[in-house]
Amino acid sequence: MGSLSILFPHRRLKACLQISLWLMLLVPVVVEAQTLATKVPILLPSSIAFDSKGNLYIAETANHVIRKVDTTGHITTVVGTGTQGYDGDNSLATSALLDSPQGLTVAANSLYISDTHNHRIRKVDLLGGTITTIAGSATRGATGDNGPAAVATLDRPVSLALDGGGNLFIADAGSHRIRRIDANTHVITTVAGTGAQGYNRDNASAVSTPLDSPQGIALDEEGNLYLADTHNHRIRRIDASTGVITTIAGTGAFGFSGDSASSNVARLALPQGLSIDPQGNIYLADTANHRVRRIDSGSGVITTIAGDGTQGFAGTGELPTSASLSSPRSVSLSASGLVTIVDTGNQRVRQISRDSIQTIAGLGSTIPASLSLSGDGVVSYGSGQVMATLESATEATGEITFFDQYAGASNGIGVMPLASNAAVLDTSNLSAGVHAITASYSGDSSHSGAQSVAFSLTVTPLPLTAVVAPASISYGETVPEIAGSLEGILARDRSTVAAAYSTDLPIRPTVGVYPVAVRLTGLAAGNYTLPTVPTLTITKAATITTLAVTTGSLVSATSVDANQPLLLSVHVASKTTGIPAGTIILADGGTLIAAGSATSSGDFTFATSALTASPHSVTAAYSGDTNFLSSNSPSTLFTVTSPQSGPADFTLAPSSATTQTIVSGTSANFSFVVNTQGTLSSPVTLSASGLPNLGTASFNPGSIPPGTASGAFTMTIATPKTAQLERLRNPIAFALLLLPLSAFFAGASRSSPTRMLAVLLLSAPLLFSTGCGDRIRAGADTATPVKSYTITVTGTALGNGGETLRHTAVVTLVLQAAN
Repeated sequence: MGSLSILFPHRRLKACLQISLWLMLLVPVVVEAQTLATKVPILLPSSIAFDSKGNLYIAETANHVIRKVDTTGHITTVVGTGTQGYDGDNSLATSALLDSPQGLTVAANSLYISDTHNHRIRKVDLLGGTITTIAGSATRGATGDNGPAAVATLDRPVSLALDGGGNLFIADAGSHRIRRIDANTHVITTVAGTGAQGYNRDNASAVSTPLDSPQGIALDEEGNLYLADTHNHRIRRIDASTGVITTIAGTGAFGFSGDSASSNVARLALPQGLSIDPQGNIYLADTANHRVRRIDSGSGVITTIAGDGTQGFAGTGELPTSASLSSPRSVSLSASGLVTIVDTGNQRVRQISRDSIQTIAGLGSTIPASLSLSGDGVVSYGSGQVMATLESATEATGEITFFDQYAGASNGIGVMPLASNAAVLDTSNLSAGVHAITASYSGDSSHSGAQSVAFSLTVTPLPLTAVVAPASISYGETVPEIAGSLEGILARDRSTVAAAYSTDLPIRPTVGVYPVAVRLTGLAAGNYTLPTVPTLTITKAATITTLAVTTGSLVSATSVDANQPLLLSVHVASKTTGIPAGTIILADGGTLIAAGSATSSGDFTFATSALTASPHSVTAAYSGDTNFLSSNSPSTLFTVTSPQSGPADFTLAPSSATTQTIVSGTSANFSFVVNTQGTLSSPVTLSASGLPNLGTASFNPGSIPPGTASGAFTMTIATPKTAQLERLRNPIAFALLLLPLSAFFAGASRSSPTRMLAVLLLSAPLLFSTGCGDRIRAGADTATPVKSYTITVTGTALGNGGETLRHTAVVTLVLQAAN
């Protein structure tokens, strides 16, 4: 120890202070070294081991230290500071930090520790006092087999055992395996368990057989490995030479039975610690039965050697089988062969000697205490609390440690200080599902430890609301990709919960409400639920209704003659896609004119000449259908006037372009309108003059009937193709065509009538082919590439007095030669 170098004005004061500081540093060591093990509390002891000199080492789990009881019964701390954590490698073990150590074994001046919640195996040199990590890391896992143990991962290791060769065996409870570290190579391997939690067979290779949370191991002198398959309620044996696993005790059923009978028909309850004496007899902590039992190596018969099956503390100085234990976790044999028990729930280490049981470590509190849990049995994720209440005559001190059995694993979930004999655990961080919560009190200087029964807590998923966008579209619109957001996620989970949105719609969905599937994803997704399915609503599409009123006797833009037909044309169109169907109603103010169904193209027409001579306001109303909204056209305003008096007459005028250019061999259409005044005595007949050579004119309709106030017609002019005529104009070619008829002419008289008729018939085409009449030259004749024709259209009718009425209209046709 180094000297202090504090400056003071007086030497005497400095010397006094130096002496005081030395005494302060020495007193705790002296006091602890002289403290009897039965005079101090031990907080949740879980494992023990004896060295060859008879010293007892205790894993004090809840205090995060390793204690040593020497052969005089005095207790000291040899590993750990009492602070939970991980630190101190390659330094003094007494300054290192542990986290809930639960396994020990000792040999050859080395102490091996299962630093359980640090997921490591640590080794203490008992001569030098230094500590190192030999396996595991801060990461839970089961990796690293067939490689260095120092880089492997473990998962809550508990019990440890050494064989005769110094090879270390580990009950890796969280990974449901037994693993082995070779003493020479330091390579780690799995010797039992597949990593799957369960049980399915015996008499098979141990490495291919599932285990369930093994928490006790021991080896006999031949190297055969025995393990407590804790949650399978069995003791199993792995043959050293074959590696085959068998069950030697327990049926797999939770309970107690079978004493004084073969061990393979006995029932066990969560067995944990194991030990084997030199004769091969097996000692086991039958934890949930609150007993220690022994399997005879010769007969295989199982018996209870300590504990009456009642959880509690009683029987000191009495027969061991009359004593009460509380959840014993470990059993070992002293150097002199005395059975020593970790009476975990009673916070003691007890030993059987001369047919009586004694406490050799632990305070032996006289004030009993019991622990119970209360709270709501069903809470929503992110809420709730469980209260632990310590029933005791006086107020206790210390902490309550809470454990959670969930999804096949047991984990510590909180340590809360006692206040007025109660401690409250916040359960808002527990995942959705069914939890079995237990609590443990390690005791204090005047109160015994206590452990609660399991409290069943169901955490239900937290409801979320999914908001989708778009939530609504119109019929006929393309369905976009659905996106959305989640409302109600706790702030801590916002990065670990997401959603995927999808819909199952036909190609053209009709109006209706369609569910949107929402799949929650992410690490925390299982803690949430969507009680309400969001929807996509497809609404009716808007429509546009138009109305056109046409008549042949328009006097002005807003006036028509009475008794003349009006054509009311309605068209309904969607503002999206698709063609509306349904009823169309035509109304004149409040008077119904007509009603009918729209055609497949969305049209409806109605002709009438029954409107009275007066102002009118006509509107078309579309009723809508399954997928389309109704709509109305703007009102069309006009006045029907009385028929004009005086002589009947008509007018004829073009209603389209008056000049058109076409290629020879094609057609041209000209539109005209005939408006009548008064009543004609005959139809208006139509004719045309000034047509191209071989051109024809046709009219549709061929005439305008009398009584029609306004009529329209179309004149179609068809022309021949010039190139076809050009071939007939060649006299030589035409003469060649006449050669086959030479025999006919040779046999006829020069002056016969027959011969003369034939000459006339055959000469007519020749006349045309040599340029008679109007003709259109071929495109090769660049002198006249186009020709213009003035075409006169004449309409003729009889007036109401029988007189002939004739009117004309002129259009121009420009004809281009065909190529």
